[in-house]
Amino acid sequence: MSKILSYILWGTVYLISLLPLKVHYWISDFMAFFLRKIIAYRQYAIFINLSRSFPDLEYHRLRALAKEYYRYMCDIMMESIWCVSASEKQICRIVKTANPELMDDICARHNKVVVVLGHRGNWELIGGMCGENGKRSPDSFSAHNIMLVYKAAENQAFDLLFRKMRMHQFAKFRNPGGVIESRRIIRHIMKDERERSVYMLIADQSPVPGEKILTRFLNQPTFMITGPEYISRRLDLPVVYLDMERESRGKYVIRFSLITENPGETEPGFITKEYARLLEHGICKDKYNWLWSHKRWKRVLTREERERYREEYDNDFPIEECA
Repeated sequence: MSKILSYILWGTVYLISLLPLKVHYWISDFMAFFLRKIIAYRQYAIFINLSRSFPDLEYHRLRALAKEYYRYMCDIMMESIWCVSASEKQICRIVKTANPELMDDICARHNKVVVVLGHRGNWELIGGMCGENGKRSPDSFSAHNIMLVYKAAENQAFDLLFRKMRMHQFAKFRNPGGVIESRRIIRHIMKDERERSVYMLIADQSPVPGEKILTRFLNQPTFMITGPEYISRRLDLPVVYLDMERESRGKYVIRFSLITENPGETEPGFITKEYARLLEHGICKDKYNWLWSHKRWKRVLTREERERYREEYDNDFPIEECA
């Protein structure tokens, strides 16, 4: 039954995707107005996240950011649908890569690379980083299998739909990679050491209980997902940060930054904290461009964690609930 429902959803999404991108943005404008003005979708969470992250901003500026965010959030949804039927040339018109040579160099020396990113830009369009078919050099990093690491959705029909959408996009770029559930990633990496793969992980979600890397992120103590650091240190894989900046509506630029090529030589926590620093730097450049409706800071610090945080950051920030 789940497969049948996923095929129905896929057919519906594909038909909608055939509309011109301009029409998708008209729909997005209507959705943004409806979510913001009519049902006030997660309005409280958005304002709390923005005000805690940017305490120096005045109220009118926070309201303007929230308004921009609703439009951006709806644009992401509609662009993700549009790209289902869009060609790789159309995707590459709106997604550019500023420094592919950094990834080319790393991948030339390593069979496997971990790439971490956050919910910035439109992460569903990162296939555009591969570049147009026929214009890529044989030694491009996009010759590696690009594996999108994700956490399976609870609803099986939607899980199948999301997997199909993501695999469909990379098939356009003739990449032999795919999607892999996060619980299977280490087994997949160790299966064949000679296989050339790039593992893409979104790492700014709320961590599961027990993950204990605590850092200062967006002006507040924050627990970060430890998976990318654990994988890279255990298997000695280089780590690259991918930032996706939204320059304007329908224009994204991807930039790579090397976090470390030798994870075994770094201090525990360095990779995760450097990732948090780079992500925060990007968010502060265009503040609406992040997933502000996500309830990111849900865990409460214990007394010991609070003291450890203040000792490391020399900060008496009196937040009661965070991380």
